Amino acid sequence: MVERFGRIEEARGSIPLTSTHGSCFRHLFSMTNQKWQILASLMVLSLLLVSCENQKSNQKFEGLEIDLPSAMPELELTDTNGRAFNLRADTTGMVRLVYFGFTECPDICPIHLAQLRDVLELPQSPKNVVVLFITVDPERDTPQVLRSYLDRFDSEFVGLSGSKVDLEAAQLAFGALVAAPQYPIEGKYTYGHDGRVFAFAPDDMGYTQYPHPTRQTSWAHDLPLLAQYRKTKS
Repeated sequence: MVERFGRIEEARGSIPLTSTHGSCFRHLFSMTNQKWQILASLMVLSLLLVSCENQKSNQKFEGLEIDLPSAMPELELTDTNGRAFNLRADTTGMVRLVYFGFTECPDICPIHLAQLRDVLELPQSPKNVVVLFITVDPERDTPQVLRSYLDRFDSEFVGLSGSKVDLEAAQLAFGALVAAPQYPIEGKYTYGHDGRVFAFAPDDMGYTQYPHPTRQTSWAHDLPLLAQYRKTKS
């Protein structure tokens, strides 16, 4: 076989580059290569699509699944009544939806909160779901401001605050990007902050995250599943 292929290479080399027959031969070979390249690309694309479909079919949740679920941080912040609030201990048995935002957010925050309100009003939504809204702007988001803002969506949403140091530590504990102030016009500032909702099941484990945008149907599908993850009795 090696000898035969060697003779073919010799035959190609003996054909003058200016020969009409050589030009046709090279064109034919080039076309054959192009066809094989296209065919190979289609085969790779098909394999990728099959792989993606298999991966999707293996996923239980429609949110962003976490490969290695992590335990919910046990942090203590302050609620809108001025009381200490332990994020884990005070929400035992609940599906926790943790979100970092601020009341003057012009877009992502109100969209997330309105969507969660609408989903939780669906008949099939579990009742043991709590939304924990943690401000990243404690100077402007006083307890009164925070409570008034959340009441526009749902009076059951929990508003939490603390010192800048505590809030930064909370963001890091959840694996969120730490919010940073931005000054677009005349010193008026807004915040660049993480747009994900971090979901934790009643067993205190975080299985999914939900970026912006997330479809309402994804929430409706995932919340009942998350509610099923409960602590096993020892």
